[in-house]
Amino acid sequence: FMGPGAAYAHIAMSQAIADAGLEESDIVNPRTGLIAGSGGPSTSAMLAAHQTVLKTGSTKRIGPFAVPKTMCSTISANLSTAFKIKGINYSITSACSTSLHCIGNAAEQIMMGKQ
Repeated sequence: FMGPGAAYAHIAMSQAIADAGLEESDIVNPRTGLIAGSGGPSTSAMLAAHQTVLKTGSTKRIGPFAVPKTMCSTISANLSTAFKIKGINYSITSACSTSLHCIGNAAEQIMMGKQ
């Protein structure tokens, strides 16, 4: 259900959690949120879905696992599901400044007491 970008993000998040020495109880907590950013969804999954429609003439053969791979929020959706994030969860896409916007949004959420 993960495209390549979400899979790499999953590996990075696993390593970051381990490096920080966090426990599962730290992650599965309503005060733990996830704001993730990327340039977009898995284009290989989008192309595969398109090829399926061209070949079969129907969207019914695409399959349900194509959806989480092709959403623009694929990274935040996949990571929040895999790590059971209970706080805020959304994606930001703003080209070269995406990571800075994610950090800024996270800081604002903390300052406002929302996370």
